[in-house]
Amino acid sequence: MTSSSVVLVGGSGVVGAQVASLLARRRPDLKLVIAGRRLDAAQAAAQRYGAEAMAMDVNAPALPDAHKGALIVGLVNDAHDRLLRLALAQGHAYLDVTRWTERLKQALLTTAAYGPPRAPVVLSSAWMAGAASLAARDAARAVAEVERVGIDILFAMADQAGPNSTAYMDRLSEPFHTMEGGKWVKRGGFLDGRVADFGAAGRHRVYRFDTPDQANLPAIVGAAQVDARIGFDDGKATALLHVLVRSGVWRLLSRPMFNSARQALLYNPGPGAAHRIRIAVEGKDAAGRPCGKTVQLADPLGQAHLTALGAVLQIEHLLGADAPPAGVYLGEALLDPEHACRQLREEGVEISAV
Repeated sequence: MTSSSVVLVGGSGVVGAQVASLLARRRPDLKLVIAGRRLDAAQAAAQRYGAEAMAMDVNAPALPDAHKGALIVGLVNDAHDRLLRLALAQGHAYLDVTRWTERLKQALLTTAAYGPPRAPVVLSSAWMAGAASLAARDAARAVAEVERVGIDILFAMADQAGPNSTAYMDRLSEPFHTMEGGKWVKRGGFLDGRVADFGAAGRHRVYRFDTPDQANLPAIVGAAQVDARIGFDDGKATALLHVLVRSGVWRLLSRPMFNSARQALLYNPGPGAAHRIRIAVEGKDAAGRPCGKTVQLADPLGQAHLTALGAVLQIEHLLGADAPPAGVYLGEALLDPEHACRQLREEGVEISAV
């Protein structure tokens, strides 16, 4: 696509503001529009980045004709696909980085019901806007036949996090499916723990966690098994949450009447801390011998910054000369993984082989 206009819906939020900041620095030629439910917050963010501000409620979105052909970027939860439907109906290119697996499948159904889209629709909601899966794909280049991918995530309690991250984490106890031995297996959230080595950050216990990577990577890299687990850098917090989930107390707390109490446990954003991911790819080499590659990915600026970087790589690709034609895409399958990892490193993300 050739548009130089980008509408960041949720552009004044924790992740959205970092997307705007990165784009203002990396692509000063772009016309940025910060759209949000609160016009005052959008205006404040727009003033910082030399952008235009616009009020937009994701549950009743509207885009003036002046922004015809703009790339719409969803940085807030589009729970009822209304922003997606707007993009489909008006023929806008669309990028979403906010969906957990269930809502990703929902978006695919909504898109299919509309028929062939008139512009690219990119769903890049794997962990950190696809950054983890892109690093896994890059590591998989060293393995001729990929059998298993393991993604272990260390979430820093002092890291910045927005309400959308809390909504994602709020589903910790929800069951989900992963691929094992080429078959879909139902899993329980925050169960089946193991200890993962995060290098300089130490060893931490991590538990199963629902991310779209587990649904997408089996097809993308051909792995028969993909597992993702998460833990906190505070071992006591991880242990407490596991006990609450295992005992069934967390499910009781998931009732609407406990929303505020539950979110108070999950939403305690700090000033910022490094976000770390350990990715292990196992399989066979060209001669059929066992082999593998493990990498550690760390963003010293935290998970919001890493998510923003993942989103910016997708935006730049959609605006570039090699942008994909109209169609539906998974962001983590769309980009060249070697180039993406190089771009991440240039922005300060540490990716090292173990």
